[in-house]
Amino acid sequence: MLKPLLTKWPFLFKIRLFFGLILLILVLVFLYFKIIPFGHITYSRVWPVGLRSGKGFIYDFKPAERMDLSDNQSLRIIADPVYFSLFTPRRFDSVLVTVKYRNRLGSKTPLIELGVLKDKLTGNYELKPLQNDVLDHWRFSWPRLEDSDSRLILQATRNYNSVEKFFSDLKNNNLHDCPAGPASCVATYNYPLALNYRLPSYAPLTPLTINQPLRGAHQFYLYLQNQPWRLNFDFIDLNQDKGQDPITINVYSDDKIIATESLADNNPQPDSGKSESRNITINGTAATPGVYRVEIKVSDDIVIAKIVSSSNKLAFINKLWPVSGPGALSVFTDAAYLQVKTFNPASLGELDFAGKKFNFDKTYQPFYFKSGEGIKNIKLGKDDIILENNGVFAFSAASLFNPGLKKVDAFFNPGDSVKYIIADYVQPIESEDLKIARAEFDLRDAYREKGRYTFLFSIPGLVAGENEYLEIKEISLSLSGKTLWQKIFR
Repeated sequence: MLKPLLTKWPFLFKIRLFFGLILLILVLVFLYFKIIPFGHITYSRVWPVGLRSGKGFIYDFKPAERMDLSDNQSLRIIADPVYFSLFTPRRFDSVLVTVKYRNRLGSKTPLIELGVLKDKLTGNYELKPLQNDVLDHWRFSWPRLEDSDSRLILQATRNYNSVEKFFSDLKNNNLHDCPAGPASCVATYNYPLALNYRLPSYAPLTPLTINQPLRGAHQFYLYLQNQPWRLNFDFIDLNQDKGQDPITINVYSDDKIIATESLADNNPQPDSGKSESRNITINGTAATPGVYRVEIKVSDDIVIAKIVSSSNKLAFINKLWPVSGPGALSVFTDAAYLQVKTFNPASLGELDFAGKKFNFDKTYQPFYFKSGEGIKNIKLGKDDIILENNGVFAFSAASLFNPGLKKVDAFFNPGDSVKYIIADYVQPIESEDLKIARAEFDLRDAYREKGRYTFLFSIPGLVAGENEYLEIKEISLSLSGKTLWQKIFR
């Protein structure tokens, strides 16, 4: 019936119908990839570049000086970190990232992590493991209590045969071989573990004033008794960049915000170069004695000029960026290593870490200095130097305390104290001459601007010029989100 009908149509009409159908198919394909009605899609980027290169979606690898693309057969990362972007036509809830690579790194760079940008203002990335050689070593050196896709538990001595018994003793601060409590003998990696930390000996808390200016976002632990508390912050907005510089202070208890204060930036000329003074006071009452975390969310255009705290137990978490100080500065830390970096040529030179002299002579490049266990003193002759590690910093030994657990990172050494390791980590799969690793992220609170998410490869300790690199052959991102029908009915 259809064939006689088609023979009666004019040839020009058939041509128009044919191209009309082609156009309709193209429109439907475009709408499918624009809307992604079933909520799932995968983008891939492969090397050498071919039809499956995914260049339009996975792109903007930078900075160029940290990569080697000379052979066009792979993406070679020669320095840490390297960033890239993922363009998506809509938002998604989660992403599973699969990376195929060859590991050409040495023993000084045992850790490979992937991260997604969560907060542009503070530059905060959520990091997930791709490969951890340190953890893989101890996996085969210590007895395993559990080794599954979701959790790895190692013990120096076979004290436990039951996971349930282990976590019961952990919760009750009654672990075998841990007379000083879990914080002294448990190390973790990519595994959140909340402990009911209490200071070893009670001492009345006294007020504390920090007059050393600090630049950019910071976080610190604050120990409070069950009594009223108060924090006062003086800020200086340098007004050196074009963006607005809002200020937010969040106080957390068990990762729940219990108090928050914010200041908007209403300056119509945020890059005028004229400094502005601003102030925030935040207070409350501690329901229970213990550790609280304070988050100062600001850009690097903001200087924290002064902090006044009702508690003298105040320790900065992982990072300290002192600037514009009166001169020589003394800082204390509990970590066994120190990472030092500066963007200011005038700040290059020498520092004293745990009684040893160390030199750093290049801007923008991190330098790593190692020491032993225990609380150590850092003496700086200059400021505008970023100090980082996996521990805490304080401006006096009396203020320093660390409720966090040791991290199984590139500088981990169990020594005599660590008896247990808990991790959420899956060892990479080896296929032919490649390794395959995966990392999954929640994108619901990830930062997305103009349709793109930002990711990074982190390889702590990797610097250019040492003939070591990570050779990436393929990056695949499988995204999941709400279907078109869920969006409509929502």
